[in-house]
Amino acid sequence: MIRVLSLVALLWAAPAWADVPARLVAAFDGWLAGVGASNGVLTAHRDGQKQLSHGHGWRAERPVILAILSKSVTAVCAATLVKDGKLDPKMTSAEILGYGVPGITVAQLLTHASGLGPDQTQMFMQLWLDGAGSRAKDATQRALAREMQNGTAGQFAYNNENYAILGEIIAKVAGAPFGDTCTARVLTPAGAERAQISARVGTSLPWGGWEMPVTDFARFLEFGFGPDGIIGQDAAAWPAQPLNAHISYGMGMFQRVNTPTYNFWHFGAYCFPLRLNTGSYAVRWGNGWSVVAAYDACVSDAQMGALDRAMIEAVFQ
Repeated sequence: MIRVLSLVALLWAAPAWADVPARLVAAFDGWLAGVGASNGVLTAHRDGQKQLSHGHGWRAERPVILAILSKSVTAVCAATLVKDGKLDPKMTSAEILGYGVPGITVAQLLTHASGLGPDQTQMFMQLWLDGAGSRAKDATQRALAREMQNGTAGQFAYNNENYAILGEIIAKVAGAPFGDTCTARVLTPAGAERAQISARVGTSLPWGGWEMPVTDFARFLEFGFGPDGIIGQDAAAWPAQPLNAHISYGMGMFQRVNTPTYNFWHFGAYCFPLRLNTGSYAVRWGNGWSVVAAYDACVSDAQMGALDRAMIEAVFQ
């Protein structure tokens, strides 16, 4: 399940950074109360250094389901293979996997511009909940075997199947299971030492199955999207699909140029009534601050927007 909000790059006067953590805690706790969430966790880092670790109901270091934020792990994992010369964004899924729709490139999968659809994972994820093992192969084979696709190649259409296929591509190219490969190539080097495959949604691993404390994800965010990160050091060099004049989707995150740097952000959600209701939020602004949060509620687009604005105001006030 995906909900997207456009984060606006704000060019305000530099605030008193020392006051930011307290403002973030107050804003986050107020937002949780406003949306009826009982529990939440929040962390904030500046230039890769932790400034805040806060738990509301939950322990601050509790592992949380990342949901769709997991896609950024897959994208950065793929990027390490590109850097090592083992993968090229111009290569096709059919070329690598040996079956399926011809002409779908790795770059199109990374940017949700493959033309695949409808997203059948939306129907199956509830059935796969609490299951064992990744179902990426099932999702991949189903997506690539459809005789009719309802998307248009080269146009953005968010579809978890793109990242299911990327998971299979990564495993094939690396010659090892996806989870092991991305742990070794990305999560461990990033310092996300408590990252693990979720017992609840690990079946959706490449597109929504990781869990870890929010502090660990913030370390990964800096590793991948900070100024020295594999993506962040030259974001323009990686595949991205424009959504409008200002915002693009690329490498598992929405992005916006905030000259001379980029803002990267995403929301995640699992909304399975009476079974699993959880959400997540992550942003890395070009000014060096990053915020990662998770909460036990299924919230609306408007409520996600309210969280986004609250965090922006707390940092840039």
